Amino acid sequence: MQLSNFYTSSIGRKVIMASTGLFLMAFLVIHLGLNATIWADSDGALFDRTANLLRHNWGLHFLELLVFGGLVIHIWQGASLTLQNKAKRSTAYAVSPSFSPEPARFMGILGAIILAFLLLHLYQFWLPNLLGTNTDAEHLSELMRSTLSHSWVVAIYVLGCLAVAAHLWHGWRSAAITLGLSDKYLQLLSTIGIISAVTVPLGLAAIPIFLFLSTHA
Repeated sequence: MQLSNFYTSSIGRKVIMASTGLFLMAFLVIHLGLNATIWADSDGALFDRTANLLRHNWGLHFLELLVFGGLVIHIWQGASLTLQNKAKRSTAYAVSPSFSPEPARFMGILGAIILAFLLLHLYQFWLPNLLGTNTDAEHLSELMRSTLSHSWVVAIYVLGCLAVAAHLWHGWRSAAITLGLSDKYLQLLSTIGIISAVTVPLGLAAIPIFLFLSTHA
C-alpha cells in the first residue's frame, strides 16, 4: 500500500488518531504540572512567573502550534471515522443493544463535551492573551481566580474533565491496540493508562474547585 493511500485508509486514520491522541495525552500531563504551580503559594506568584516565562518563549509557541494541529487532526479523524462507520452500517440492529457504561459507546458524545469545554477554556484564558484584552497579563493567576469564582464555570470545567477521563480510559487502550503493541506491553499500559486516565483529569478538575473554594472561603 502506498503511503498516501495508507493515511487515507481506515487503518491509516486510526493510526493518526492513536498518534495524535498519545501526543495530546502527554500535553495534558505537562499542562497539569504547569497549572499545579497555582498551589505553590497563596498569591499565585510562581504560577505567574511560569506563565510569563512561557509567554515569551518562542520554542513553546511552536509547541503550542503543534498541540493545536494535533487537536484539529484528532477531532477531524475521529469525526471522519465515526461518519464512515455509520455509512457502512446500512441497516439498523434488529435488537437495540442494552445500556453499557463502556466509554467506547459514547466517544462521540464525550468528544462533543470535551470540544465545548475546550472552546470555553480557550475563550476565557488563551484568547484574551492573544488579542491583548487581558489588561493584567502579568498576573494570570488573578484572571484564573476571577473566572473560576463562578459556580457554573466550575461545574462546566469539572464536567469537561470527567469527559476527558472517560475519553482517556478508552482512548489509551485503543491507541495501544491500533499501534500493534503486544499483550505484554498492553498489560503494562493497562496500569499506566488507568492511573493517567484518573489522576490527570481529576488533577485538572481539582484546580478550579480549589480556586472556587478559596475565593468563597
